[in-house]
Amino acid sequence: MKKVININCTEPVIHLSTEIVYSHRVAWAGVDYRQLKLSLIRPRVFFDYDTTENRPLLVFLAGGGFTEVDRNAWIPDLVWFARRGYVVASVDYSVTARTEHPMQIEDVKAAIRFLRAHKDEFHIDDSRIVIAGESAGGYLAGLAALTNGSNEYDRGDNLEYSSDVSAAICIYPAVDVKNLMNAPALQDIVTPDSPPIMILQGLDDTIVDYKTQGNVLYDALEKNGVRTEYYLIEGANHADAHFYQDEMKEIVLEFMNSI
Repeated sequence: MKKVININCTEPVIHLSTEIVYSHRVAWAGVDYRQLKLSLIRPRVFFDYDTTENRPLLVFLAGGGFTEVDRNAWIPDLVWFARRGYVVASVDYSVTARTEHPMQIEDVKAAIRFLRAHKDEFHIDDSRIVIAGESAGGYLAGLAALTNGSNEYDRGDNLEYSSDVSAAICIYPAVDVKNLMNAPALQDIVTPDSPPIMILQGLDDTIVDYKTQGNVLYDALEKNGVRTEYYLIEGANHADAHFYQDEMKEIVLEFMNSI
């Protein structure tokens, strides 16, 4: 069969760049230098029919119990947000086997500053940066948001740029990690000036108990008058499929678009 057809280009082509180095971390007795990378999901901009508009940025932090992290683990699901108007950066950060607090949050904030410094290259609207994370990444996303306006964790390059974010999405997050490492409990650093925070938690989570984690953060946000949306999902365990259904993504997208 031979057929001539006409295709109307209404959707941008989405590209994935997986080896963008945003910083480095000195490891093992000051001898080994480890690159810190991020993976970027964004529209192609080479042709006239591809979009060149600046898009809001979603920074995503995968979990791993602070002992491991794979920034590319959730890329297939994150493409959904790129197709709906966001540049998405999934960010590598240090793990506790090689480092200690506050190096993890220093890495996250360095990545945010790097992305701001390259906003024109990546077509980012840096006035709208939402940070999201799952499990350990949920804690770091919350910590990044709750330390807006402070330079306590700003170390490294691009210090002329802000590491502040517009909002955070904490997905089955660890909230109080003082027993794991010498880091603040999120509920202890909430202030009336904290940015909006969404919390997603499974009622059947056997790893992070919503009663002692998500509930505590939500109560602190409510007490301080911070905008918060807290969703408790029936039948959902830690990292279950419930969190990655289109229905759940639509709820998250609505929150992000309202910022």
